[in-house]
Amino acid sequence: MFSPITSYDEPGVVFTFGANSIGTWFVFILAMALFVAFFVRMIQHENHAYKAIIDHTPVEKGPAAEGEPPVY
Repeated sequence: MFSPITSYDEPGVVFTFGANSIGTWFVFILAMALFVAFFVRMIQHENHAYKAIIDHTPVEKGPAAEGEPPVY
């Protein structure tokens, strides 16, 4: 009734984003930002964990997990 499809004899192609469109660049930049943010947060956590190990303090709150050094 309100469909733009008038015939199913010749199938067409529907593109979500065209080449070099705003949507393509937005998704690309978003993916790169999330990728960089993941590594920044991972480096922050690793630095904190190594400092806690050197200071002989628990890395995270809660009981020590199996394989972690004892809390001093």
